[in-house]
Amino acid sequence: MIEETILGNNYKGKLKLRINLLLLGFVIVLFFLNAYNSVINKRPTIVHQWRQTDCLSITKNYYEEGMDFFNPKIHFQGNLNGKAVSEFPILNYTVAALWKVFGEHEFIYKLLEYFLFILCIFILFNTLLKFTNSAMFSFFIVSLLLTSPLLAYYSFNYLADVPALSLAIMGFSFLTSFYHTRSMKFFYWCLFVSTLAVLIKASAVLPFALLLFFSLIDIFNLNRVFKTEKLFSRKTIPSVTIVLSVIAVLAWYKYAVDYNKSANSVFLLTVLPIWEMTESAILNNLQVLFNVMFPVFFSKPMFFLFFIAVVFVYSNFKKLNIFFRYSMVFSTLSFIFYLLFFFQVFNAHDYYLNNLMIFPVVTFFCVGNIIVKTEFNINYKTFFSSAVIVLTILNSFYSAAVVRSRTIEDDKLCAWYPFLSMEDKGLAKYLNWRYNSSIGPLETITPELRAIGIKRDDLTLSIPDDSFDVSLYLMDQKGYTVPRDKFVADSSIIKTFVARKMKYLVFNDPSLKNELSYKAINNYFKLIYKKAHVEVFKLKE
Repeated sequence: MIEETILGNNYKGKLKLRINLLLLGFVIVLFFLNAYNSVINKRPTIVHQWRQTDCLSITKNYYEEGMDFFNPKIHFQGNLNGKAVSEFPILNYTVAALWKVFGEHEFIYKLLEYFLFILCIFILFNTLLKFTNSAMFSFFIVSLLLTSPLLAYYSFNYLADVPALSLAIMGFSFLTSFYHTRSMKFFYWCLFVSTLAVLIKASAVLPFALLLFFSLIDIFNLNRVFKTEKLFSRKTIPSVTIVLSVIAVLAWYKYAVDYNKSANSVFLLTVLPIWEMTESAILNNLQVLFNVMFPVFFSKPMFFLFFIAVVFVYSNFKKLNIFFRYSMVFSTLSFIFYLLFFFQVFNAHDYYLNNLMIFPVVTFFCVGNIIVKTEFNINYKTFFSSAVIVLTILNSFYSAAVVRSRTIEDDKLCAWYPFLSMEDKGLAKYLNWRYNSSIGPLETITPELRAIGIKRDDLTLSIPDDSFDVSLYLMDQKGYTVPRDKFVADSSIIKTFVARKMKYLVFNDPSLKNELSYKAINNYFKLIYKKAHVEVFKLKE
């Protein structure tokens, strides 16, 4: 009997290893299908380049100016000599430390983010596999994440949103295992990664909130009231670690708010709710959200499937165990409230949707909890397996086409792929043209700036640049930026920055040369360098 058990466990272990290797093979295929190998050395891409360069700017300043964790800076000087912070800068700091060891390579940032994302995929897959005992169902759920255009683009990037999501998904997976096994190792892993997730992005709070909810119920003996199960045999150490985690989160956000005072609102540390918008703005954002952003969240058929899954879960709500009932309600409410509290950003900023991906994860966990109790005819299983394969292939190509349109100019797959609209293809072509005819050349100009005597700390004004850090980071130049509209509207804008002791000016848009603001440059600066449409001026003595 013992030998049979050992043989059975060995067989299950080998089968699990093979299944995980198949998933790894799929990940490798997607790596090349999404052309990550071609863009690994590419600098921040043009879609939401603003936020990418902010993250890289903090990393670069750690690397160049000492590894002072609690003193993060960006290239834009503002009112605090570059002091600014948003998320807990553990990613920026880690990448800067890796640069110290392996050299300054931006791709290290991409690889770290992608590693965290793939790690969460495997943890999620194996947790689903353990609770559903269905490799095909588990694979289908993680494939939805792997082939989400939103995640495929931002997981191999420089933003903190997907790392926060990845940690949150790990946290929910560990919490699921803890609740059903009572193994304290899962509790501590959940607490650790969930705390990191909410430190990096407050919007990734769901697993942390769920852990607090179930833990506090048990600690204060309210299990009968909430109909939950006992979790802890000893409560002292879990209580202490929970308190420490809550203190760490509150302390960080208090520090971040104080640190950012008078920082020209570089980073958003508040909400942008729907009730502060006009009716026309609300309608515009709704149109963008449903027609542009949700199809990037998932493809339209998969988004419809997700909606059906939500309806299926709530129509079978009583079949869920108590853990998944509370999880589904919490995640639904967090999805709705997040959209309402940040609705103003959904005119363009699709990366805000990343942390909403925890809702589909919880939803499909609940679907698995329902169907695991249901016996299916073998023909249905065969049909399901076939459908999964077909949908995964279609989703993979759709996701790859979207990612390539954002990262590769005139990509052949994008040109061929029939499910990208002509508007999407035309927009990608225009954005690439516009970028190359303006800021694009600044990506490689740093050695030439140093060759003509411009130092990194010499205050430089970059015109035009609607962001705080894009052009300054690409040049690795401390200084200021002026948006196009402000440059056109105020012909005396140059005087403002001359008074701030700026030394150099970098101008990258020939179409603005007829403006009075440009003509005023002749009174204060002399041209010292010109290449293509980029001109560099030095303040006259």
